[in-house]
Amino acid sequence: MEALARVALGADAGLPAGPGTFAAAIDRHGGRLALPYGTGCALVAEDGEAAEGAPIGLAYTCPPVQLIDAYAELGARGQRRLAGALAELELLAVAEPARGTGAGTALLAAAEERLRSAGCRLIFAKVRADDRPVLEWYRSRGYLLAVPREPVTIDVDGAMIVFDDGGDGYRLAVKSLESTQQVHRGSTRTGTYLAVTRARPSAPPWSAPPRGRPRR
Repeated sequence: MEALARVALGADAGLPAGPGTFAAAIDRHGGRLALPYGTGCALVAEDGEAAEGAPIGLAYTCPPVQLIDAYAELGARGQRRLAGALAELELLAVAEPARGTGAGTALLAAAEERLRSAGCRLIFAKVRADDRPVLEWYRSRGYLLAVPREPVTIDVDGAMIVFDDGGDGYRLAVKSLESTQQVHRGSTRTGTYLAVTRARPSAPPWSAPPRGRPRR
C-alpha cells in the first residue's frame, strides 16, 4: 500500500517500502480513516490469481480538508455538509504489471459508487498539468478538465463554493456524481468557470463574479 501511494504521488516506486502509517491505518480500520469533517476511504484492488491476493491497485478519497477549512464562515454544520457534498480523489495508482487490465477503471468506478451512495455530489482529482495520458484517461471516464486556475463552483445549501487547482502545476479533473446533473463550462467577462448544472449554463451561478482568488 505504501508503494502504491508513492506511485500515486509521483515518487520513486522502486524505493523500499515497509508498512507505514497509511498502510497500518488501512489494516486497522478496514480502509476508513478518520479525518476532520468526515472520513477518508481507501479501496484496494487485489490480484485474483495470486495465492494471497496481492494488492495491485489503490484508490483513496477524502473530504478536501484545506478547502473546507477555508470556509469557516459556514460554521461547523455547514462545513460538514460541504464535506458530504464534495470529495477529492487524492490517490489512484495501479502497479505497473497490472496496468492495462482495467484495475484502475474498476477502482475509480467503485470509489465513485461508494461516494454517490453516501450522497456526495461532486468528485475531483488533481493531475499534473503535463501528464497528458492521465488527463485523457480521466476525460474518457466522464471527467471535465479545468484549464489552469479555472474556478470550479458548486452550490451547497445556498452557499456558493469556489475553488481551483491552486496554481501549483496541476489541473483539476471534475465529475458530477448526480445522474441528473453534469459539470459544464460557462463564461463571464473575466474568463471561464466550471459549474454543476442541469443544463449548459447561459450565465454564471452567482449574482456577481466572486471577489479575490478562488479557494483551494
